[in-house]
Amino acid sequence: MDHAQVRSLVAEFLCGVNPDAADPDVEKTWSELGVDSLSLVDLLFKLERELGVSIPDEALPEITTVGGLMAHVAG
Repeated sequence: MDHAQVRSLVAEFLCGVNPDAADPDVEKTWSELGVDSLSLVDLLFKLERELGVSIPDEALPEITTVGGLMAHVAG
């Protein structure tokens, strides 16, 4: 899986949370994009389900931006 696929799923998710963040800057934090902790958990579950990846709880402190998530999932 590549970064574009992850970014596309994140953008799709963000449209429902914050339409202004539909094309997210990969360096912005989740709070800058209007994503609270509960929404972030929903996003991670969506990615795990749709991409068949596992995102362990221990990785969450490192996933503070869209770019960090893309690096972790597509890594």
